[in-house]
Amino acid sequence: MKHIHLDAWAETRYSPPPSQWVLRKWCRQGEIYPAPERVGREWYVREDAQRLSSQPASLVDRLRAA
Repeated sequence: MKHIHLDAWAETRYSPPPSQWVLRKWCRQGEIYPAPERVGREWYVREDAQRLSSQPASLVDRLRAA
């Protein structure tokens, strides 16, 4: 699956997209699945990545959903 820049991903899912600070926070806290990849100072995510709910799902639940 192709990886795209975090800003481009956010623009396809939110209108208006969250700030870069919020997007980077989501990346650091593991709120985007599958996990984003950091290259230098930039974050890249798979095109089909999704933000997890504010209530983190258990590992078992995430594996069942995959």
